[in-house]
Amino acid sequence: MTEERTSAARRPDGPGTEPAQLSDLRAAMSDLERRHAQGESGFFAGLAEPGDVATPTSDEVAAAGDDVAVQAGDVAVDTGEKPARTDASSLVPVTGDSPEFAEAYAKAKKTALNMLAMRDHSSTELREKLAKRDFDPSAIDRLITKLEGSNLLDDTEFARRFAKAQREGKKLSRSALRRQLSRKGIDEDTIAGVVDEVDGGAEGEESLARDVAEKKARSTRGLDHEVRERRILGMLARRGFSSTICLKVTREVLAEG
Repeated sequence: MTEERTSAARRPDGPGTEPAQLSDLRAAMSDLERRHAQGESGFFAGLAEPGDVATPTSDEVAAAGDDVAVQAGDVAVDTGEKPARTDASSLVPVTGDSPEFAEAYAKAKKTALNMLAMRDHSSTELREKLAKRDFDPSAIDRLITKLEGSNLLDDTEFARRFAKAQREGKKLSRSALRRQLSRKGIDEDTIAGVVDEVDGGAEGEESLARDVAEKKARSTRGLDHEVRERRILGMLARRGFSSTICLKVTREVLAEG
């Protein structure tokens, strides 16, 4: 009888079968736990109070899936730094809050922690996502403040990891990095410092552009010279390189064949 119940739970149509989305999310969370144990950043699920990151609602599963689909690779580079951990009690509602506010805060916190478990966010980015889900603005304000005070939200560290990943993975220019970080809500002073950290100066910018141009040149061999030139220039322009660098490296890589 026990074997029959076990096998029934394993069958696709059995009552013990989890929805595919929830099963995938659980697998992703397990992978994040493994990565965190190895020293990778961006994992916050273990910081929630009991029940905070338990079974997500269908809306939260869909929201987390959207984040992964749109932002995959945004902060893929491991810096070797472990995120600062904190006592989950620092995120609890304040004594004296109305039941309505306490409930709104708890819901916003659960959703925020699920989002942070999937990937890092800037403070502005997380605030905007919570606002789109119609959480109480006052609850969002308090939650963001507490997350920042607990080092679960750190715009400087987020910007540093994001810029490094974009620079190494997508070969973005200085100007493109600045635009991307600005869209994430990072302030100008932080952007300037972070971009300076990952930038290799004029020579580094040109070397990066050459890497992009050479890759595009290889993929366009066999096409007319004018077509190759236009496609390489277009690729470099989309990565944000200056017109001077675009023209220089394009002519050089095409002259090399």
